[in-house]
Amino acid sequence: MISATRKDTSMSAGDVDALRQLVQSQADGWNRGDATAYAAKAGADLGFTNIMGRRWVGAEAFLSLHDRILSGIYKGSRIEIEVERITFPGTDVAVAELALRLSGASGMPPGIHADADGVLSTRVLEVFERRAGAWCLVASHNTAVIG
Repeated sequence: MISATRKDTSMSAGDVDALRQLVQSQADGWNRGDATAYAAKAGADLGFTNIMGRRWVGAEAFLSLHDRILSGIYKGSRIEIEVERITFPGTDVAVAELALRLSGASGMPPGIHADADGVLSTRVLEVFERRAGAWCLVASHNTAVIG
């Protein structure tokens, strides 16, 4: 279920749909093991923090990291993403709050643990900006759910 709040009245239901599709395209890319597709909408200035609190800046770093993990411990894994809420806090800015479930991984990063069924649950906060008429990922923060 998605709730969408708009402070900026120029945002439309079409914007919510476009953002949902963008998030789904990320999941589809991940599930194919395709880091390029996963990172396709990353802005050149993207700031990204992973589940271990490590931070990278830039689309190239985002792509490189995901290429490495999708060919490493997360090779063959699958993610399901539930869009819980999308808000539009200002002009051409959207925030998506996501619940992510990862399964099928061959391992986990140090200190990160899946549940008894092997599923890792995380919360992802993604910030998008409309640039040249298209939504672009400018910030992403992923936090493991414990317990």
